[in-house]
Amino acid sequence: MAEAKRDYYEVLGVGRDADDAALKGAFRKLAREWHPDRNQSTDAEERFKEISEAYGVLSDANKRQTYDRFGHRGLEGGGGGAGFGDFGDVFGGFGSIFDTIFGGGGRGRQQQRRHTGPRPGRNATIEIAVSLERVAEGGSEQLKLVRRSECHSCGGTGAKPGTEPKRCSGCRGSGQRVVERREGAMLFRQVVGCPTCGGTGTVIEKPCKACKGEGRVDQEEVLELKIPVGIADGTVLRVPGRGEPSEDPGGIPGDLHVVVHGRDERFTRRGAHLLVSEQVSAVDAALGTKVTLKTPAGRVEFEVPAGTQHGTTLHVRGAGLPEFRAAGRGDLFVGVEIVVPVDLSVAGRRRRVAGETREAPRHREALAPRSRRPSIPMARAGEDARRPRPRRDAQGRPAYFFAFILSQWLPQYV
Repeated sequence: MAEAKRDYYEVLGVGRDADDAALKGAFRKLAREWHPDRNQSTDAEERFKEISEAYGVLSDANKRQTYDRFGHRGLEGGGGGAGFGDFGDVFGGFGSIFDTIFGGGGRGRQQQRRHTGPRPGRNATIEIAVSLERVAEGGSEQLKLVRRSECHSCGGTGAKPGTEPKRCSGCRGSGQRVVERREGAMLFRQVVGCPTCGGTGTVIEKPCKACKGEGRVDQEEVLELKIPVGIADGTVLRVPGRGEPSEDPGGIPGDLHVVVHGRDERFTRRGAHLLVSEQVSAVDAALGTKVTLKTPAGRVEFEVPAGTQHGTTLHVRGAGLPEFRAAGRGDLFVGVEIVVPVDLSVAGRRRRVAGETREAPRHREALAPRSRRPSIPMARAGEDARRPRPRRDAQGRPAYFFAFILSQWLPQYV
C-alpha cells in the first residue's frame, strides 16, 4: 500500500495564506538543511525531494489553486513535481543538482530554448612572438591570418548561387532520427544523427563551385592586435569574432585567442627583469669604468667597479621592463665577461683602437716587434754570478713584465 503524501504546506512549514516571499524563504532554509551534499542522514535525499516537490507546486499559481481545491488527487497525472520551475533564483548553487534529480524541469526547458537558433563558431588559438621593445613600449602588432570564413558566393549555404538547400526528407529537417529496438517486453528508443543529411537537416543538390558545397573558404586577412605595455609572457588576448565560422548559416563566428610571448636574441626575460652578458676588457675590469648599454627599455649607463672579477653579476635597479598592469619597473642584471686580448703587437693595438675585429696570428713572433722588445739583463758567462737578478713577483714573473703590458695597453685608453 502506497504511503500517503504529506500536506505541502506542512512540508514547508508555512500557512495556507503564505505569500511567494514566505514560500521562497522557507524553501531556501529547508533545502540548505536537507540537501544530500550537506546532510548525511539516510532520509536526507527523500526529504529534499519532498521539499522540492512541495515548493514546485506551491510556487506555481495554477498548481497551487488546483492543490488547494482538490489536494494531491488534483495533481495526479499532471506531474506535480516533474514540471516545477527554475530554482536558480532561489537556490542558485544547486541548479544543476535539481536538473540531475528532477530531469525535465523548468531549467531543462530554459536551456533547450537557449540553444535554439544558429550555433556560434568554435574558438581558435594561435601563438605569436613579439620583440621586447614592443613589450616595453606597447602598441599595435600586425598579424596575417589564414582562417575559414563564410563563402561570399553562396552566403555560407553551400548551394549554387540562385538555389537553396532543400529540407532533408529522411529527418524532415530535424537532423535527427529515432531508432527503436525491442528486447523482450522492453522498447528502447535512441536518437541519432540523420545519415542522409549528416545531421544538418538540409540536402544540397547543386553545390557552390567556389566552396564545393562546404559554405566555407580559406581567406587571408591582416589583423591589428593591440599589445599592452609590459604584457606578461604567455598572456592570452581575446579578439571577438575572429575564430572559426559557425557551422549553421547565419551563426556568428567564434573568438580568436592569441598567446603572446616576448623574445629577444640577446636579452633574457624573467618577468619584468632583464638578464644580459656584457664583455669588459681586463684593464677596464681592473681600473673600473662606465658602460652604456642599449636595452629594450632604452639606453642604460652603469658603473663597473674597480677589481671586478669574471662572472660577477651587476644589479641595475629600475632598468628592466615595465610591470604589467602595475606601477614600477623591473631590474637589469648584467653578467660581466672579462676579455683578454690575444694580439699584443703594435699593429694589434692599432686595430683595436680602430675598432677592427680581425685577430692577428697567434705565433710567438707576432706578439711584439723585435726592435721594441725590452732587453733582459742577465749574467753572462765569466761574470760575477752574484750580480743582482731582476725583481720577481710571487708567480716568478719579472717586474718589467707588468711595465711591458701597461706600455702596450694604456696608450689606447689615455
